Amino acid sequence: MASKNVAAIWFLTLMFAQRVESQDSALRQAARLDAAHQCSEAERFYEQALAQGPPSLALLNNLGNHYVLCGDVEKARSYFERVLKLNPQHANANFQLARIATDQHQGARALQYLSRVADSQPNARLLRAEALHWAGKQTEALTMLDGLLKEAGADPRLGFLYGLTCARIGAYDRAEAAFNTVLVQQPDDFDVLFNLGRAAVRARHYDRALRAFEVALKLQPNHVDSLLELAEVNAALHDYPRAIYLLAHAKQLAPARPEIPLALAHAAQAGEYYGDAAIAYDDYLRMRPADDTARRDRALIYGYTGARLAEGLKELAWYIEKHADDPLGYYNLAQLTWRDHPQEALDQLAKALRLAPGMAEAYIDLAWLLNRLGRTAEAIPHFLKAIEISPRDIRALDQLGAAYITLDRPADAEKVLRRAISISPDNPEAVMHLGRALMELGREGEARQFLDQFQKTRPARVRGPWKQPGMIESAILAPAERSRREIERLRRDAGTHPDDPELQFRLASLLLTEGSVEQATSEFRTLLTLNAESRIWHQAGSLLLGFEQYALAKEFLLRATAQTPAANLDLAVAIFFLEGSATALSTLEQVPEQERSGDYMLLKAQILDAAGQGGEAEKVLEQGRKLSISRPRIARQAALLLVRHDRKDLALDLISKAAGNDPDLLLTQAIVLALMERNAAAEKVLKDVESQWPEWDRPYLVHGLLLERSQPAEARHKLQTAGALGSRDFALRCAVARLTPTAPPAPQCSCVNGLYELLFPRCALP
Repeated sequence: MASKNVAAIWFLTLMFAQRVESQDSALRQAARLDAAHQCSEAERFYEQALAQGPPSLALLNNLGNHYVLCGDVEKARSYFERVLKLNPQHANANFQLARIATDQHQGARALQYLSRVADSQPNARLLRAEALHWAGKQTEALTMLDGLLKEAGADPRLGFLYGLTCARIGAYDRAEAAFNTVLVQQPDDFDVLFNLGRAAVRARHYDRALRAFEVALKLQPNHVDSLLELAEVNAALHDYPRAIYLLAHAKQLAPARPEIPLALAHAAQAGEYYGDAAIAYDDYLRMRPADDTARRDRALIYGYTGARLAEGLKELAWYIEKHADDPLGYYNLAQLTWRDHPQEALDQLAKALRLAPGMAEAYIDLAWLLNRLGRTAEAIPHFLKAIEISPRDIRALDQLGAAYITLDRPADAEKVLRRAISISPDNPEAVMHLGRALMELGREGEARQFLDQFQKTRPARVRGPWKQPGMIESAILAPAERSRREIERLRRDAGTHPDDPELQFRLASLLLTEGSVEQATSEFRTLLTLNAESRIWHQAGSLLLGFEQYALAKEFLLRATAQTPAANLDLAVAIFFLEGSATALSTLEQVPEQERSGDYMLLKAQILDAAGQGGEAEKVLEQGRKLSISRPRIARQAALLLVRHDRKDLALDLISKAAGNDPDLLLTQAIVLALMERNAAAEKVLKDVESQWPEWDRPYLVHGLLLERSQPAEARHKLQTAGALGSRDFALRCAVARLTPTAPPAPQCSCVNGLYELLFPRCALP
């Protein structure tokens, strides 16, 4: 479905185009060029046709279609209006004018044009639904869309138009569902993936959007709009380095598009890469020098870099003089002046609040600054006002509690801090301040519980803002050079903050994932000397476990188990590889009885089986199947154990209990069903998986292998789809070779003859 937005318009045009028995050669040639989207070439032939005398109705109509296709809406409108002067009932002219009016959100005007167009065609009903929406008749619009849902589901082209219509009126959940339905039928269609991603972003379904855009970029790696959209998703998920990388790549591909450096500036600003944000704002403003809002935002960033503070203050002064009614101008100025000129900052925050009385963050900053100046009693009403505006603002609640402590009002502090902890139980500042309040109230035992909790969960001191540029430059480097620079940067930051476990963990993790095992081991050992929370111990141990660094993983996991009982399962795996089954089983026995979930039982069964206690393993598996299972990976390994022992029925039962909506478990379920020769049931599961995750390549590979003998043509189609979606599985190459008599399979294909080998490979594969 290439270029669907244009193709959709062209499709609509053809539905209503008048059949003309004869046209002169210029008009026919222009129409052919339009069909090929060669706008400038077609223009010359239309000029020739216009020069031959008074234009006919057909020529005016075709000229309108031409300018719709080529993006000149105003010229298109003028020609269609001339058509209506000659024939007020002209279907295509009315339809296209309705489309133009709807695009400009002029719903009532669009409905006037559509009153002269028959509603029998689905595309006309879609346009009427959109016009109804913009005319303020949302209920009628949705009712009309409901009436089209069945037809849209059966016809991919109509389904795509249905999704576009829903997206245009802001019904993003409906649009996402429509595009997903089309994708099930055409899983490697780039335009569907792209629009699915856009709808998912706007519906705030970021995980779904990530998958769609990542697959779209496999199909078209240099598609700038996909890079832009994926960057916005990563920024929404607070993965700012990834967002910067994607935007830097997009900027290389399309250096003249101003929205890219602006998005780059916003991502760098949010990630506190202030030097890079300043450069990106500079790039944007060279293209859009009249954007005063961007100049205001750049001024703040100039100030944050430190080196350009004077420029920032000068820019904000200019901005405020020009836009005296913008509260953000005063608010930003306060951010840059509070340290050296606190009274001026107070005045600026007060001005911002006079202009925007609902600006909670300005109340918090005003109260914070008053408190810092020793005027704590004056700060209290401002904290209370911020909480009135934003009742769940943790920062406001915590700082109000701290202010009450300063004013010797511990009982009031306790009330507000308990409210903060009810919203965010692990917030370290609120926990610490509550401990202090309770201590002031003489409840020492209870206070120590909270202060001990704070010691265990106190925030690691992460790196401060990067005021010098370098992140954007790093993003466009080759991967190896980028990793080298990132490692150097993390080394510097970890050296500057030697007691920061978060930074140390990032450095060690990056070294490990880059293959520098010896250096990573050294950095992980440094991490062990720091005061970290249980979360970091568990994350480090789990990461090391995945890289088969069992001895070092054990050291981290031993520390994690004190506060995180779930870490015992990972610890048992590490000990199994280090010391064998007996010690691993002994470790599992240390798990408290109340923590022995289905995951515990399934892991124990796997260790028992490895120890040669197959009968005991089966008993434990039976127990585990009756308990709650939360770790799909453990459940899948246990199911594979049952398949190895030819207990496929029990494996299916286990998967059914644990699968939920986990794609890997559901795919394993399909394979097990196929191994039991329950092919119809296996196909049903595969179709369900393909329906939920139509952009995932592996289900199509499994489906192709399932159909290889019974339906070779359909199998080939499934395998081609897997390849188009990026599969590099050796089993795919072998299956395609088996289905192609002229291409003999490679010798290693004996390792992957079918579905069983997907679960249990016979040998190492390239």
